[in-house]
Amino acid sequence: MTRSISFLRSIGTTLLLSGLAAGMAAAGDRVLFDFQEPGCEKAWSNIDIYALRQAEAKAGQPAATLPAALPAEPPVKIEQGERSAAGGRHALKLTFAGGRLPTVSAKSPLENWLPYKSFRAEATASRTCLLVFRAMARTSRYGTAYADGCSRWEFAARLEAGRNTLVAPAPPDTERLWKDVHTVQIYMYRPKEGEAVFVHNIRLSTERAPAASPFNTALLVPPGKYKVSGTDMEVKDVDELADKRKSQRAEPQDKTVEQVETDIRAQYDRLKKEHPKAVLAMLRDGQPGYDPAHPDKPFAGWQDAGTPSHLPMALTLANFSNSGRSERIETCFRNRPGFLRVDLSSIPRGAGILGARLIVVRAADLGDQWKTKPTMFVVEPCNRPWREYEVNVFEYSAEKFWKDYAALSWGGDGDCAALLLAHGPSGGRTCSWDFTQAVRYWIDGEHVNNGFILYGAPKYIDYLNIHTRECHDLKNRPCLAVMYEPRD
Repeated sequence: MTRSISFLRSIGTTLLLSGLAAGMAAAGDRVLFDFQEPGCEKAWSNIDIYALRQAEAKAGQPAATLPAALPAEPPVKIEQGERSAAGGRHALKLTFAGGRLPTVSAKSPLENWLPYKSFRAEATASRTCLLVFRAMARTSRYGTAYADGCSRWEFAARLEAGRNTLVAPAPPDTERLWKDVHTVQIYMYRPKEGEAVFVHNIRLSTERAPAASPFNTALLVPPGKYKVSGTDMEVKDVDELADKRKSQRAEPQDKTVEQVETDIRAQYDRLKKEHPKAVLAMLRDGQPGYDPAHPDKPFAGWQDAGTPSHLPMALTLANFSNSGRSERIETCFRNRPGFLRVDLSSIPRGAGILGARLIVVRAADLGDQWKTKPTMFVVEPCNRPWREYEVNVFEYSAEKFWKDYAALSWGGDGDCAALLLAHGPSGGRTCSWDFTQAVRYWIDGEHVNNGFILYGAPKYIDYLNIHTRECHDLKNRPCLAVMYEPRD
């Protein structure tokens, strides 16, 4: 309700919540659907999104190249309902029968959305869930290719239990996406059997969105700055960090995993001279020797997953999935990161961390200009207990949603801490970063080890594909080398 009040105030309307509907249209709004007229639900019908994609794909393609046909989603029951609509007003009641993305569609009563600055609606749900609104223009397509995703507008609204006010800004490409809109569609992500959602007062507004709902395409970067661990530096993002470090850049070297590990062992030998009890633990799945008490026991403590989809939101929704079982992941921008976690419980409590390095190995060829092009990657600690085989850009585990797209919130109760635990340029075939501060952060007893997000600077882009712990070649799996001194 607080969000509804803030929204109404932002458009200069004062309502008495005891008697008036929180979702009534204000001056400057163009109502598309208010669901008050008897029989209004008949304008809506179920559509088979997979059949529509299949039909599009058939045009000009040989049958052998067509995507596999998928079964239709369970039909959605469409009714006019009143439950939890403020002031007794009606709503569109959608009752789902399970499925992955069951969709309903109606003809848009307005084709030209260009004069409007934001999309708004209210929806009532019984739990935290994802409800999506789609606008299909006459040039829009349903496919999963990049051009298809860019051809339509979609707003993935994260609903909380109760009534929600939903606001999304107009897309940057309004001329293509909000012109000649012929249908409006609604679908839900993985609804439960018998679950109902109430949608009311879908409208457009000439007012710009003062604050957008989570998961809209116009991602709003939270204010504030990142602290850079081990320094007194603060930066607004990884681009600023890369700018500040640019003058210190040295030409990267193309080293093999064996050469990187030789460098680490040389560092360890130097440390042993001052710290005779120092231990080197190589934490790589399948590799023994990390535990001095059980030297034959192989390590099994990594988790890793990527985010194999990216904006625009329509493209994300057509392709997002979990990649936790993949042998390679791409870690790129902040909204397309890699999620990684390594178990540090084998490091004795209270041990002095003398040094640590994170090693990841490229799973794709180097770019042509990798030696001369500056890059910067960072490690950001995660606050949510994500699951390797469930995490995606919307959920950190099944039915548990990030606060925003791909954990794009930080500080306070954000999905991540406003802290960069490690940073540095990418390398050749093998990338290695100083991870000392990160290990200290997680073994200090004050921070839960929910792993980290690894991503690079958009200004200094490197589409870094790396091998995962599932890689068949053990030496190419992620590795954390930790040099520590046990405390007596």
